[in-house]
Amino acid sequence: MRGEFINEYQKLNSEDQKTFRRWLWANTVVGAILLAGLIALALKLPGDQSGATAQDSRQTRAYPPPTGTPALPSR
Repeated sequence: MRGEFINEYQKLNSEDQKTFRRWLWANTVVGAILLAGLIALALKLPGDQSGATAQDSRQTRAYPPPTGTPALPSR
C-alpha cells in the first residue's frame, strides 16, 4: 500500500508535488497544534483552579454578616 502512494506521488508533475507537500506541511502544523492543546488539557489536574476561578468561587460563598451590624438596613 505504501509503495502505491509513493508511485502515485512520483507520477505527479513538479507543480502538483509542490502543492501536495504544502498541503501535507499545513496538516502537520495543524495536527501539532491540536496535539499540544490536548496535552495541555490532559496535564491540567482536576483540583487545580486558575486565579479567576478561585476568585469567582470566593465571591459566591455566603458568609454571615459581621457581628454588631444589622443584616438589613434600618428604615
